[in-house]
Amino acid sequence: MINLSTPVTELSTEALVAWLEAANKAYRKGEPVVSDETYDHVYYAELIKRDPKHPFLKTVEPETDLSSSGKVRHKTPMLSTDKAYTQEEITTFVERVIKHADTIDIEAKNLAFRITPKLDGMAAKYKENILATRGNGLLGNDISRNLKRGLHAIGGDNTGVGEIVIDSAYFAKYLNDQFSHPRNFVTGLIGADTLSEQAKEALQKGVIRFVPYQTLNKIDCGCDELIKDVEALCEKVENECPYPVDGSVIDVMNEAVREELGSTNHHHNWQIAKKLKGETAITTVNGVTWQTGRTGRITPVLNVETINLSGADISNVTAHNAGNIKNLNVGIGAQIEIVRSGEVIPKLLAVVKTGDDAIIPEHCPACQSKATMERDFLVCQGDECLAQMEARLQHFFQVLGNIDLFGPKTVEVLVSNQYTQLPAIYALTAKEFETMGFGPKQATNLVAQLERSRTEEVEDWRFLAAFGIHHLGRGDSRKLLKEHGLTSLIDLKEEDIVKIAGFGPVTAESIPISLQEKWENITALLALDFNLMITDQNEVVIDDSPISGKSIVFTGSMSQPRGAMKEKALSLGAKVQASVNKKTDILVIGAKVGAKKIEKAESLGTEVITEEDYLKLISE
Repeated sequence: MINLSTPVTELSTEALVAWLEAANKAYRKGEPVVSDETYDHVYYAELIKRDPKHPFLKTVEPETDLSSSGKVRHKTPMLSTDKAYTQEEITTFVERVIKHADTIDIEAKNLAFRITPKLDGMAAKYKENILATRGNGLLGNDISRNLKRGLHAIGGDNTGVGEIVIDSAYFAKYLNDQFSHPRNFVTGLIGADTLSEQAKEALQKGVIRFVPYQTLNKIDCGCDELIKDVEALCEKVENECPYPVDGSVIDVMNEAVREELGSTNHHHNWQIAKKLKGETAITTVNGVTWQTGRTGRITPVLNVETINLSGADISNVTAHNAGNIKNLNVGIGAQIEIVRSGEVIPKLLAVVKTGDDAIIPEHCPACQSKATMERDFLVCQGDECLAQMEARLQHFFQVLGNIDLFGPKTVEVLVSNQYTQLPAIYALTAKEFETMGFGPKQATNLVAQLERSRTEEVEDWRFLAAFGIHHLGRGDSRKLLKEHGLTSLIDLKEEDIVKIAGFGPVTAESIPISLQEKWENITALLALDFNLMITDQNEVVIDDSPISGKSIVFTGSMSQPRGAMKEKALSLGAKVQASVNKKTDILVIGAKVGAKKIEKAESLGTEVITEEDYLKLISE
């Protein structure tokens, strides 16, 4: 039973997940209980705020578990699209393209761009009579059964990447009073085992379509047009599209420039989505919730007086780190300005009016161990902090990506029963799960999922990254394994790693140390014969650095030595400048930064981000 009367903030995390599962199941059937916006920006956003790595956030998307027909591996990854919200951001994108084009002797006047509508549907690929969802970008679900149901694939040879959408006019005329959003209707139809009468009729009339991106209406233009009038150009293609849209996509058309710009593991650097500009609002702080992560850092979330922003009721705002809370003196009763620019969780911009003095906890909220400030970060000093143990296990299962059921609730039970090490967890039997309080069927399913994670193919770099080795995320794990086999990593020295493109002396020093600490667990799991897809040492690794080619300035008091930050940025392909000028792409600010520096950067169109956001950016 879905209870809409209970405020989302009063639901426990377990109840919230149960609510989301029920609501998601309902909208898959074409019978949504809330609007798409309410589902995404209130309930779904609350779970992201509480537990951004919760497995439900990875499995709840419409393309997950839509069919029993099997999995489809995409030969070419289906990536997401980077986003922009203002003319200034588009100008920065164009200027970055010009810089890269100049390195291969292509003049700005010869650059070609294409603007197409950004469809608000369900991403998919149709190739050789198989229709598959995007899934995680590499592995999708086979949903070809919907072609037999009447889903219409349009355009050319019906091969390519696109989205499943419904004709806007049809939805407005026949379904708008019954369904909250066209995308809800489409995703519900695709995943439903039994079709509703409305879904059957829409399929019979051919208004549910797979639309390849290459068939969309478009506008071709150059640099000047994009810099001068992107809003009008985007509005034109959006208005001419017969399907639901939520913005426009801008592509670089020069193949040589595309190759030069490259891609990350998340998006193509030669493509950007223009969406609506984020809105700001002023609200009052009612409290601060402190959360302990897997590295021991304790981060603040501001609990604010609920306010509607961009169509969503906002009651929580990220406050970055303890240093930010302290420096801005954000206490209960403070009036703050917040912004929401496409993010599910809005960000703190500034304090408009101070309230009570900020209070920084002296103890970890999870284990009550002493908490100390390390630069701008509050860090738990406990060796046996349950929150850290739980977060590390959740990180492993989330990054591994081929296992279900091991979410926060399951992990919490495991840790409370002293199962904090992966080898011991993988050795558990159904009977042992039952002794912890799991039901017989659930216990059997948990064992089956552990077996699945060992036998279902998974990339070796994903396996390595799941252990949370310091300075070794997914992208860097892939780069490392391109040069050295997984089992040989224990023998690597600092000088071996620094020779690899993308690794500087600081990371090269820390990685072997962290590998030594994790090696017992790594070898124990390797002994379980995980079905690892070995990285081809001859393959060309996509440069996944989100700051490659960008000019960066660091200012203010940072949480680590400025020299180390500059070194890391250089190793990721960035250019480090001494001061902000018109060529600066990003200004990274620490504590105690003067307002004039920020104002100058913003006046030049330079992106201004905090040190914490910068560290998150380069670790993606």
